[in-house]
Amino acid sequence: MTEDKHASETPDAQPSLRARRRAGLGPIVAASVLAGVLLVALVALWVSGGQLTGLLLGSGGGVDAEKVEVDARTYKSYFTVERKLAGPRGRTLVVTLKRAKGFPLKDADFERISEATPGIAGLLAFEAVARGYVRCEYFGEKEEFLGFTLERIRDLCDREVVELSLPVAGRRGLRRIVFTY
Repeated sequence: MTEDKHASETPDAQPSLRARRRAGLGPIVAASVLAGVLLVALVALWVSGGQLTGLLLGSGGGVDAEKVEVDARTYKSYFTVERKLAGPRGRTLVVTLKRAKGFPLKDADFERISEATPGIAGLLAFEAVARGYVRCEYFGEKEEFLGFTLERIRDLCDREVVELSLPVAGRRGLRRIVFTY
């Protein structure tokens, strides 16, 4: 019986040195792959300029209202920008619009203004006011386009002053907002 016991312990039945080394490499390979994935993720966050990090963590310090120019010249006949303030945590820019005398309040006003408005740019601005929404375009320090939003101004028909909360979180280097059609 003892012979049978030793006979079953042949070199083929015992794990070879190579197999034992392979088994020991599993955790090392897994750790290396994990480290590689983390490295790629960190590089991607760095390359994105920190915008993704700021959105995920809510950091970035927010917007400084004094450094952002708000241009609404296209709509000077209809409304003006009365003031601008940083919203909660600087993630919005609160812009106060004041209705101008030329803002259409009744159907008759729309008819009169549409007939008296010269040029395509004037008609496009009037159409945006009639629709009740204006486009806000965001630009950076080097006049690079950062994005746009559509903002509702229809409430100017009912109230002389309206506040808009423009989303500025994640718009790194924001320097100018243009109200356009």
